[in-house]
Amino acid sequence: MSDHRDDLVLDGLVREELEWAPHVDATNITVHVRDGIVTLGGFVASYAEKKAAERAVWHVRGVLGLAQDIEVRLNPEARHSDEEIAHRIASILRWDARIPEGRIQVKVEAGVVTLIGAVDWRYQKEDVEARVQPLAGVVAIKNEIVVRPPRGASNINDAVRRALARHAEIDASRITVVTQGGEVTLAGEVRSLAARRIAENAAWSATGVENVIDRMRVVP
Repeated sequence: MSDHRDDLVLDGLVREELEWAPHVDATNITVHVRDGIVTLGGFVASYAEKKAAERAVWHVRGVLGLAQDIEVRLNPEARHSDEEIAHRIASILRWDARIPEGRIQVKVEAGVVTLIGAVDWRYQKEDVEARVQPLAGVVAIKNEIVVRPPRGASNINDAVRRALARHAEIDASRITVVTQGGEVTLAGEVRSLAARRIAENAAWSATGVENVIDRMRVVP
């Protein structure tokens, strides 16, 4: 349990980071901190801005968790029909060589984009979402793409441990790795939310990983 004074200090650090974030207008963003858990509320003008605010908070020292309740309120000039948004997404994905052609389907309803399909690697799933985030008219993304890696993976547990050990930002000795088939469970401690995401992404980089369960705790 963190001290109330610690929460006040963290509140100030988070607000300062949001003010400095180049792609975020923090004017209408609210911040609440309790026991090291940061809750962001209020509203922004785009989904990309909402995600930028989230990334800014990850890097603030002392943040133990993040609840993201920011609403996207589109400006009139940023509003587009669902059909137009879907056509734009389909065109972008068709011309992106990193994304397997014909394996991703898109549904758009009231500006909410649902991504459906299957890819070989986690980075491909993230690439699809990253390409959609900046588009005008998008208010939310539901990424339902599944990762189905190629067969023939070697020892996944060893591969994940080596991947964790390669990253200077995390202490691999404080993280336990348990694998069952293509599912990897990470437990233990990391020093920040950013390190937690680095560890999770490192696990996804191992060949044969189909799912990563994150049970790590942030302990500054």
